[in-house]
Order: sequence, then structure tokens, then C-alpha cells
Amino acid sequence: MSATAAPKAVALFSGGLDSMLAVRILQQQGLDVEALNVRTIFQCCKTPVARAAAELGVRLTVLDVGDDYLDVLRNPRHGYGKGYNPCVDCRAYMGRMARRLMEDSGACVVVSGEVVGQRPNSQKRPQLGLVARDAGLEGKLLRPLSAKLLPATIPEIEGLVDRRRLYGFHGRGRRPLIELATRLGIRAIPTPSTGCALAEKNFSPRVKDLLAHRPGARRWEYELLNTGRHFRFDGKTKMVVGRNERENALLERLFQQAASGEVLLVEPADFVGPVGLLLGPAGERTINSLAALLVRYTRQCDPERASVRVWRGGQCHVRRARPAEAVHPAHRL
Repeated sequence: MSATAAPKAVALFSGGLDSMLAVRILQQQGLDVEALNVRTIFQCCKTPVARAAAELGVRLTVLDVGDDYLDVLRNPRHGYGKGYNPCVDCRAYMGRMARRLMEDSGACVVVSGEVVGQRPNSQKRPQLGLVARDAGLEGKLLRPLSAKLLPATIPEIEGLVDRRRLYGFHGRGRRPLIELATRLGIRAIPTPSTGCALAEKNFSPRVKDLLAHRPGARRWEYELLNTGRHFRFDGKTKMVVGRNERENALLERLFQQAASGEVLLVEPADFVGPVGLLLGPAGERTINSLAALLVRYTRQCDPERASVRVWRGGQCHVRRARPAEAVHPAHRL
């Protein structure tokens, strides 16, 4: 007679310490855990997720958010945090993705590494309840690190998870979690995450600017926020200049993806330097200003003789940069 199969769980997995602990706690209770890493549009967490999953010996599923994630950014039901981070709505969105995987795989619970009181906007007790409700996971969203401070979930009530072996952590303190990780045999303890880019003071102004000037912006325009130097020229026009070879290549790819007459690519014709995108109406003044920015961010050309190639759709023409005649953008984002 075959043994009864272990109950399954799906863990929302960033690869950070909290999510690793949440997985290990359930593994120690004999659950079969599958890790789900949700990739958003923005460069938020740099933790090597695959390495963290290998450390725990769990299957890893990586899924990208859909285009409907843009609605979370534009109109979050529960508002923004200190920047333009719709934390509660974002976590609920990820929770819905995890719920679908839970249902498809026959798992009994979704697991998260959230700690009560660790984050001011999304990890207070009321907000944790909102996330579970909006994700359709009431009674099935387990936070093992703070479970003893929260109502029991269905798997706990049914005895699939032993509540006595869960924890009651609260607040931002990291040392108790590191001590727990050592006791649970986690050898490679990740460094603290940089957090969500949407909350960073150097990044959130870009999101604010895009929402204000392009409320109907497409996905690639949000992806563009991760790359380059951004300049607001006027209410309709923005310029983006690459900072290195990798970003130049990304700007060229996004230009091809845009396939729009209102997006121009400007690149050096006779010098080594950055490439730039111009988004919005492209008159002589704006093109000349972008060309001047390319000259500004290189030391490898004579500004008085520099030329650039201007690509609009599949058409290209070469022109002098004329930086002395350029009109400077209103401000850098």
C-alpha cells in the first residue's frame, strides 16, 4: 500500500531571507513546496532566485506579470506607498497568480514570507487581510513567520500544518530571522533586498512623470523607465539617453518594439557615444536637443563637427549635432 502523498504548497518566492524561511518552515513539516517567483516590469529585487531555490531544494516556477498589471500601477484600489508603489494591490495581484498555480497543481495553501509590521504600507494586520481577500485566498494564505499573530488558516485548522511549529515575528528586526535561518540549516543567507524600485526616491519620479503625461502608456514605456538617463523636454516630449553599451542596446530594442512615428532613435554617426530615444512630437528643436545630449555625454568627439543618425521608423538621415543651438530639456527625471 503506497504512502499518502505529502500536502502541497505554493510559496511566493523572492529569493530573499523571509521567503526562504517560509519555505523551509513548511518543508520541515513535510509539505511539498513549489516556489513561484513573479517578475514585474521593474528592476526591484536583485537576489539570485534560482540559487536560493537550489539551496532549499525546491522546484522554481518563474512567471511574468501580464499587461493587466499596468492597471495596478495606474489605478491601485488601495493607493500608493511613500513613492508610486501600490504595495497592497501588487501583492494581491501576485497572490492571484499564486492561487491559480495552487489550483492547477492541487496544492492546499499559498505561502508568503511576510512579517507583520515589517513594511509600513502593506504588512500591517489590516493590509495583510486585504491582500488575502483581494487575491481570493482568504483562509489559504499562510505567513509562517507571523502566523501566531494572525488568524489560523484552513490548512492549520485541518491539521495539514502544525500551528505550534509556526512563528510570531513582528517588526523590522533582521537578527532573529538570521538566527532562525541558522537553526533551520540555511547556509547562504541573502543580503537585504534593495526593495521595490517604485518606492525609491530616485526612481519613483519617473513613474509619476509617465502617469501624469502618458496615462495610457504601453508596457514597453514602463519597461523603458529602468534604462538610461531620462529628461522631460515639455509636456509631450521626453528624451532617454543610454549610459553604457548594454543600455544602448536596450534602447535600440525598445525602439524596434515601439514601431511608432512618434518615437525616434538618434545615434552617433562619426563618434563613439550613447544613443538616445525621443518620445513625442519630433521637430527640429527637439531632435537637435537630443543630439546635443549625446555629444554632452561623450568626450570622444569635436562638438562643432559631430554628426548623428536620426531613425524614424525604417528611415534614416544624417545631420550635424549643433549642440550650441540646442534647447535644454526642462529637467532630468
